[in-house]
Parts: sequence; structure tokens; C-alpha cells
Amino acid sequence: MLRPVVMLNLLGDLWKDGEPAWADVLVDPDVKLHLYGKGAARPGRKMGHLCVLAESADEALARAEGIKARLSTPR
Repeated sequence: MLRPVVMLNLLGDLWKDGEPAWADVLVDPDVKLHLYGKGAARPGRKMGHLCVLAESADEALARAEGIKARLSTPR
């Protein structure tokens, strides 16, 4: 391991109001988005994940929680 990382699962619930605002999250070069290419989002269905890299595990976790909150907030 070169740097601490936190993985955040992306469930279909995030798509309830349309495509999530990925651009708001991906401005950070330490955030990596991995979508699985599934056609239909459903609540609870794993659609992908985000990896958040940081200097410490605590920092990565805090940043991942902030991203989750931003993505979960309706636009």
C-alpha cells in the first residue's frame, strides 16, 4: 500500500433523482470513480464504487463521508 484509501460503494439509490453529479466529486485527483456499466439502477444494487486516497486513513474516511453526503443530497 502506497497511501491509505477508503472505498465507498455506490448503490442504485443514488440514481433516484437521475445521474449523480460526478463532476462535483471528480475535481479531486485523489478520488477515483469505478462504474460497472450496469443498465438499470435499483435501490440497493451496487452500481460501482469510489476510492478516496489521503495521507491518513482518518482523512480518507472523512473525505469519503463528505462525498457520500454531497452525492446523497438532491440537486
